[in-house]
Amino acid sequence: MHELANSVRRLYNCLRHTSDELHAESEVSAPKRTLLMDLQRYGPQTVPALARSRFISRQIIQTQINELVRAGFVESKPNPEHKRSKLIALTDAGIDFLKQLSSRERDYMDSMDWSPDSKEVAGCIATLDEIYEQLRD
Repeated sequence: MHELANSVRRLYNCLRHTSDELHAESEVSAPKRTLLMDLQRYGPQTVPALARSRFISRQIIQTQINELVRAGFVESKPNPEHKRSKLIALTDAGIDFLKQLSSRERDYMDSMDWSPDSKEVAGCIATLDEIYEQLRD
């Protein structure tokens, strides 16, 4: 398990560097891009939920969300589960931004001579998600 964790860290650092280079002109930091991608993958969430999933303070996430609101990528919506804690959701501009981001990344990955099998990738995702769930608990 320790070796897997080290491989994941090494891959994360490489992916983050590559992503920063690919998206340098967007002026949206890697943590904010990750917030947007999580909202796309998991749907609207509260700031506290976004913070818990990252194991960082709510205040840090709130600052990033405020900047994403000013950029027009996310908006606050009423939360039927809680009167005070709003749901953060992608706007049309946020969805369009993520489409451009994905297209740029897909083009870069397609330019590589190697492409993993989709079943292998799905298996890796499932395994990593399960490890995340076990560690989170």
